[in-house]
Amino acid sequence: MRLFLLIAILLIPPGALACDLSLVAPTKSVLKQPVHVKTSLADDVLTVSYSVTAPLNARKVLGPRQHPYDFDVVELFVTFSDSGFPYFEFEVSPFNQSFQVRIVSRALHQEGVDLGLMSRATIVPHGWTAELKIPLKPLGWDGDPKNIRGNFYSILERAPRSYWSSFLPKEKKPNFHQPQFFQSLLQCE
Repeated sequence: MRLFLLIAILLIPPGALACDLSLVAPTKSVLKQPVHVKTSLADDVLTVSYSVTAPLNARKVLGPRQHPYDFDVVELFVTFSDSGFPYFEFEVSPFNQSFQVRIVSRALHQEGVDLGLMSRATIVPHGWTAELKIPLKPLGWDGDPKNIRGNFYSILERAPRSYWSSFLPKEKKPNFHQPQFFQSLLQCE
């Protein structure tokens, strides 16, 4: 466990902020605070580092019609708009498989697009870590850190799967696509 924490700390950029993800659904999970996230902003690149402490539910190779979110995954949603639209979804699995989506409106999603995500995932004892680097200017960011909003998520375990978030309330049926709950991504301390 100490080695995992040391590795996770070394992967976090200096000056980063931190928060834990809370269980959204189901009502209970055997996992206790399994996801920790830190953020930092340098120039126009948002760096988000996740450390996950949970038994692994992942595949080295995804099959046809499989996505990272079918297994363990960390996710980041980002917007610069007060309305929440458009927003951008970034996912990374323990084997560094990624998935990116531009959500233009509730009805229009552009999946499998390249939004500039650079990622690195590492399996460590008792879990895994992931680092996401996202250049913000190409996504339309105006340079004001207060305008970087969104949410941090994770989906873990086999059955029942557990859904984790920084800013969502508990739900009967998990739904991460709720921009009304987005908050400043740089607020977690």
